Amino acid sequence: MASSDPDPLLRLRQSIAANEAPITTTSPDPSSEATDNLATATHLRFNDPPTSYSLDTPTRFLSSDKPVDLRSIWFAWQKKDVAIPDYIASAQSLNEELAVKDGASKVQNLVFVERLDLITWLEGASEESEYIKGLESDASATRSAQVASGAAGGVSTVPSGAAGTRGGRTTDPRLQEIYNGERRMGDRNSVLRGIKPTDFSHVRKLAESFLSRSRPSKSLPTQPTLISNP
Repeated sequence: MASSDPDPLLRLRQSIAANEAPITTTSPDPSSEATDNLATATHLRFNDPPTSYSLDTPTRFLSSDKPVDLRSIWFAWQKKDVAIPDYIASAQSLNEELAVKDGASKVQNLVFVERLDLITWLEGASEESEYIKGLESDASATRSAQVASGAAGGVSTVPSGAAGTRGGRTTDPRLQEIYNGERRMGDRNSVLRGIKPTDFSHVRKLAESFLSRSRPSKSLPTQPTLISNP
């Protein structure tokens, strides 16, 4: 039975975790014989439940923003323990065989970081991958949760006695949501001087002490001494 649901990438990860590796076959027929030659294989078959996916099926794994097909994913997993030069050489050899076969299929050579990220995710050592696009069902569930909590869309909750009234009148919840998003503006004085008053009393005291020292002291004029004549 051929199928495209559930997701083939997720199905592969689950089968690896259960130690039930899929097999490559030459047709989607469950009775078809298995083959280890990826150049002649056309499908990847899982046993429980019986499901077959075309090796040309694009997956959620992205390389250079383009989906990587299932054949390249399975090939990278098979070569997870080989060195980079051997992996590249094996990919070139397989592509030569595929070119002779039909010329339509081709194994994509993943760079080291992409291959390491893919293998880590397939092994279950990582729950997330920066190269794997999320499932649509996961995105819908996340969106629904955000709407239910008021984080995105919907009507936000309004605390009682706080923002429920505006100017002594009851405000519609949807209108209150708009009010909550308003940008609060200040007047000219708050923009120039800030919202907190500035205390300059210490400056005035320092200025008075400085001025008192700089002023010349006023002395009383001396009276001339009177000399009495004998």
